[in-house]
Amino acid sequence: MAQPLPRTEWPFSPVNVTRPATVRDVRTTAPAARRAAPSHAVPADGTVPGAEAAVVVGIADHEVLVRGGIRAALERAHGINVVADTGEAGAVLEMTLRHQLGVLLIDSGMAGTHGARVTRAVRRLSPSTAVVVLASSPGGSHLDRILRAGVAGCLLKSGNPQDLVAAVRVAATGGAVLYPEAAKRVLDSVARIDTERVERARELIRGLTHRECEVLALVAQGMANSEIGRALHLSEGGVKAHISRLLTKLDCGNRVRAALIAQDAGLTQGLAADPVRP
Repeated sequence: MAQPLPRTEWPFSPVNVTRPATVRDVRTTAPAARRAAPSHAVPADGTVPGAEAAVVVGIADHEVLVRGGIRAALERAHGINVVADTGEAGAVLEMTLRHQLGVLLIDSGMAGTHGARVTRAVRRLSPSTAVVVLASSPGGSHLDRILRAGVAGCLLKSGNPQDLVAAVRVAATGGAVLYPEAAKRVLDSVARIDTERVERARELIRGLTHRECEVLALVAQGMANSEIGRALHLSEGGVKAHISRLLTKLDCGNRVRAALIAQDAGLTQGLAADPVRP
């Protein structure tokens, strides 16, 4: 007969668990009533048939006690069905596909193995599964790679059970959940990319003459050569010559790319007129 483990501090709340008689890479459980009932295939959307659809959840974490604490927190919630858990990275994909998980909760270290390879494999082979990463600390070298792997969320293990339950439900409906540090990294990354693109565009524009800037601004507005010529009192040949030179200076091969550079530099809105129009 299995013996209860001593009361332990869990990442979410204190619970008592029973050590399983046998330990396997993937542990699958189901209520007694479901075991006795005829089996049904789980739909691709990650829900199980019944009076009220439940979110089908799997847990992947190296630590047995952590998995038990997470499972206990979720099993107390209405409408969430924890069907399996594993402590082996190599068993995550099999568990996901076998149970057609609606939500996969996975440890950040496991998800981040070899550049989030596990997470990417789940997203590729089971696109209906929302992957939520559980991190032990706010930082971590894996976080940036994990966020780029297509996860639906990232939570701290030190969070409370209510946040975990809410995150599972949000992820199951296509939403995204991030703890503050992760959200800040996403916003910082977007801001950094935008800033770098704008600065690069403005630097390129500085190499143009005043007339070339005027031509480029009208190109960015979608004007044809004849329209640009009429607006600036130039011949079509003159417009073509200006466009050819500005494309060379901007190091871009077509008008569309040139128009994007003009927009990034604020040329079409009349922004930064002094620095971009010599």
